[in-house]
Formats: sequence, structure tokens, C-alpha cells
Amino acid sequence: MSDWIDITLPLKEGLPPWPGDRPFHREIVSEIGVGLAEHNLSVLSMSAHTGTHLDAPLHFIAGGAAVDGLDLDMLIGPAFVLDLTGNTAHISVADLRGGIPAGTLRLLIKTRNSRFLFDGMFHVDFIALTAPAAAYIAASGVRLLGLDAYSIAPYEAPAEAHRAFLGVPGTAALENVDLAKVGEGWYDLICLPLRIAVGEGSPARALLRKREGSGT
Repeated sequence: MSDWIDITLPLKEGLPPWPGDRPFHREIVSEIGVGLAEHNLSVLSMSAHTGTHLDAPLHFIAGGAAVDGLDLDMLIGPAFVLDLTGNTAHISVADLRGGIPAGTLRLLIKTRNSRFLFDGMFHVDFIALTAPAAAYIAASGVRLLGLDAYSIAPYEAPAEAHRAFLGVPGTAALENVDLAKVGEGWYDLICLPLRIAVGEGSPARALLRKREGSGT
């Protein structure tokens, strides 16, 4: 069996979108055995921020980098998973102090959100990052920040935390990752968004593999 852990949410009907966004829909336009069809073919419709997805700086920063302009080295390499499942409130700077290993470039934060990812509901009270916490993570040198929630920022205030992190050049945010079966520690990460020209965001496939030892 593969050592890779798929932390990507399946794109399927019923996957909750961010309120007001276009939900995932797959329309089958050709199906083998139906009529004269000789092949299967479908058309997809959804927001660029559906399911597991990547936010490029352009999402909240005017003139920021787009998805197709992101550094691939930022999206592939060692990543540290930080377990904050004990948090019942938004993540603060105090919650992070001492928890991020020095030199971490890619950080995924596991919270109590992971248990709700497959219940078919959008939870407005998901755990996210305060703006100071997002700024602290960026200042620590992290360039790819992932969270098991629809957003790295609270539902009631989505802009500030995004701007605090994505305002730092060379950053990106990976959202809605499934960390339910992932423990704290070091992993190899592969995170590949679609190459959407001048895209502010994109669905992404994200994989983890347990890494022996530590380091970036």
C-alpha cells in the first residue's frame, strides 16, 4: 500500500460551499450505453474555493501573486503538522508559541474542525486564526499555511487574517484539508493546484507522507 495520505476532500455533490459560493456540480453529458454515446464525459461547475483549495495572495491582496505564479518549491517539501485539537476558540499567538519548529516553511494546523469535514454541513463556528496569529506565523518564516477549515480566517472576519499572512510575499494558504487521521509531526507534502492563469485560488490535490526525523 502507498505511504501517501490523501488529505484532499472528495469533490462531489453535497460538499458544502462557502455560503453564497457556487457549489460543486458534475453534469454527465455523455454516458456509454446511453443513446449513441461511445464515451463518458462530464462538465464541472464550482467556485475556485471549493473543497480542498489553495488561496493565492491575489485572493485578498490587490496585485498579489496568482496561482499560476506561485513558487512550486513552496508547494512541495517537508511540512510540519501542529496539533491544536484542544482549542475551542480561535487560534492566538499564545497557542502557537513554542509549537512551530524553527525553520518551518510549510505548516498545517490540525484542529477540532477535522471531525466535522464530512457531516455535510457548513459550520460558521469553525476554529480559525486570529489576525495576530496569522501575522506571527508569517513572521516565523512559514510560507505555506494549511488549516482543516474552509478558511484560515474566522467566518465573521475573513479579511484580516488572510491579509496578515498573504500580504507577505511568497506565501499561500491551503484550506479545507482533512487531517483527521494525521498526527503531529513532520511529513513530506505535495500540494498541486490547477494552473489557472491569473487565478486567485484553485482546487488542489494535497498528499502527506510521514517523514523520518525532522527538518526543512
